[in-house]
Amino acid sequence: MKYILFLLTWCVPTLMVAQNTTNSPTSMFGIGEVTTGDGGQYAGMGGVGIALRGNSFLNLTNPAALTEIDSLKFTIEAGVMGAYKKYTQSGIGNNSTVGNLNNLAVGFRILPRWYGALSISPISSVGYAITLDQQVEGTNGGIISSYFEGDGGLSRINLSNAFLIGKNLSLGANLSYITGTITQTETQGSATREETSRKTACYADLGMQYKYNLNKNNAFILGATYGFKQQLSQKNELSVSSTSDDTTIDKSEHSVKQYMPQFIGIGLSYNTPKWTFSGDYKWIQWDKMESSQSIVSYANQNLLKLGLAYTLGNPYRTPIKLMLGAGTSNSYVVIKKNEPQNYYISTGAAFTLKNKNIFSFGAKYSDQTKVNTGMPREQSLSFYLNISFSERAYRGKLQ
Repeated sequence: MKYILFLLTWCVPTLMVAQNTTNSPTSMFGIGEVTTGDGGQYAGMGGVGIALRGNSFLNLTNPAALTEIDSLKFTIEAGVMGAYKKYTQSGIGNNSTVGNLNNLAVGFRILPRWYGALSISPISSVGYAITLDQQVEGTNGGIISSYFEGDGGLSRINLSNAFLIGKNLSLGANLSYITGTITQTETQGSATREETSRKTACYADLGMQYKYNLNKNNAFILGATYGFKQQLSQKNELSVSSTSDDTTIDKSEHSVKQYMPQFIGIGLSYNTPKWTFSGDYKWIQWDKMESSQSIVSYANQNLLKLGLAYTLGNPYRTPIKLMLGAGTSNSYVVIKKNEPQNYYISTGAAFTLKNKNIFSFGAKYSDQTKVNTGMPREQSLSFYLNISFSERAYRGKLQ
């Protein structure tokens, strides 16, 4: 229990505040750059999770998977990420390094067929700094510079429940409180305009898994997830100030409607003692989002993820899992009708220690295609570290 208290005391405030994982110019639109469920013990498998389950990790992509965790232990997970990112536009390149805590979760059995977890994780990140030089009309080559900067993002505090129905069917639900603040600043000469938007929402998504045993060791798992559309409550403040005359104007500002999107996901995995093959497809509805700029719109996303893992050594003692993965999706932010296609490949490994704790790492390379001339192209190399450990619970509390 002391590990749980330490993680909650130290990691939760850090996850809620320091969550910048991007320096992308496109993160200024919508709710920012959205995380894709990477991280955790299976980061090397391309972010799959809808049909994954196991007794030593917390899969909150599909909460129904919680019914597989060890019924006599608290399972605890914590992870961090770091990334090197490169942005190229019109032949000009820029690069940056970002990092943050990526996930924190505690899961356990509540009653014989009822399992639960408490977690916190980032949803989106905003981080950009852009200088734009423009010629002033009516002058002989006069230039004025504008500086745009943004930071912040959204995080979720998650209460997950899962129920085992019979021997093979599991149902689950994530009940989430979403909160975060996004600050965007424009400075031109002596004048500064700052917009601050605090966003909150209560959100829910559901999960199902059905395990079909071919024999004692081999099984198929079918998974499905569904998330409800939920409008974000926004409190927007506008501050305009000038250093030339020391004046400041503060007022509330009207906001366009923004949503946590509806989504539908399906997944299938095949599991043997040595091999795991898994694939996910997910449709995310972003087109209900409103835009305050005519050149920006939002498109529904189609995400496809594939992953495999191979186990070295005895799978029941201290195995080593080697992982590969790949995925592709379209961007949900469309600028001047430019809708780039994102793709990535990943790899990783998970090591089971003698005390049955698991240390894992993953690496992912991401790139884009179908980027129109003059629009930014993003490439990145990301790294993930995660530890999963267990603390034995008193049997009397779980019966």
